[in-house]
Amino acid sequence: MTTDTEQTLVPLREGMFEMPDTIDGTPVLYGTHCTSCDATTGSSERKYCARCFKPTLERTTLGTTGTVQSFTIVQQQLPGSLMKVPYVIASIRLAGGGGVQTILTGIEPEDVRVDIAVEICLRQVTEDDSGNPVVSFFFRPVDKD
Repeated sequence: MTTDTEQTLVPLREGMFEMPDTIDGTPVLYGTHCTSCDATTGSSERKYCARCFKPTLERTTLGTTGTVQSFTIVQQQLPGSLMKVPYVIASIRLAGGGGVQTILTGIEPEDVRVDIAVEICLRQVTEDDSGNPVVSFFFRPVDKD
């Protein structure tokens, strides 16, 4: 039974990751794996493989750690954005294959470098109409919180 003080974590977008029980837990990212060419991608919504263009994709889980491959520092606030500038969008090569583009947290933008080790985490980005935390996955440096 849920009491009035208990809150439920709500994903920013359904189907991108498996929600842990708490915001400090580790989410499980979903992606796709091509059975024709063995490519793995961070998009769980693709219908056709980006490498071989065949409709031979199956849902898979992705790694929870990786390294920064490239990044950009966003300096201008976009209308409707939940993120406050400056923030970093990074391309992450995941351990076990595949990759995602995501926001880095737990590090100052000027300290971000290519090849730093990162791990997945959840962060609250807003609240829903009932006051429940709406969360999304981010990546943070392994040695920082």
